[in-house]
Amino acid sequence: MLDIQPLGKHHNKQGFDCGNESINRYLQQMASQHCKKGIAQVHALADGANIQAFYTLSAISLNNEQGAVKGYPNQIPAVLIGRLGVAIEQQGKGIANQLISHAMHQAKAISTMAGVAFVIIDAKTETLAEYYTNLGFVRLPSSPLRLVYPISQI
Repeated sequence: MLDIQPLGKHHNKQGFDCGNESINRYLQQMASQHCKKGIAQVHALADGANIQAFYTLSAISLNNEQGAVKGYPNQIPAVLIGRLGVAIEQQGKGIANQLISHAMHQAKAISTMAGVAFVIIDAKTETLAEYYTNLGFVRLPSSPLRLVYPISQI
């Protein structure tokens, strides 16, 4: 049974392949250290020890010095969906949508304990930016591959 859980020692990170070497390498070599150091929390969709997909969440401050987000101060507290990967054999099954929804609900829960105004996601490509826009994220004018979603709308 697939369920989303914090990355643990029992997870098989080496067997994960999403087709993107940078994302694979992150999970296999850096994710556990980032969790231990409090840099990011990794959430894995797993079938037992086998990771089918994952995403990371981190705290971030959105620079709003140019006033792109009206009515907010120069620095806005936010949650960053930093890395996201879906195993090749699971791609095309809607799992990315499931991960993003889970991440956004986690961000909403965080916002009840600490000030958080937005969820941020950085698209690696224009195609991904369009995908995130279709999910309701809004591009920042100063950085069109950085997209935001207001916590209040989750």
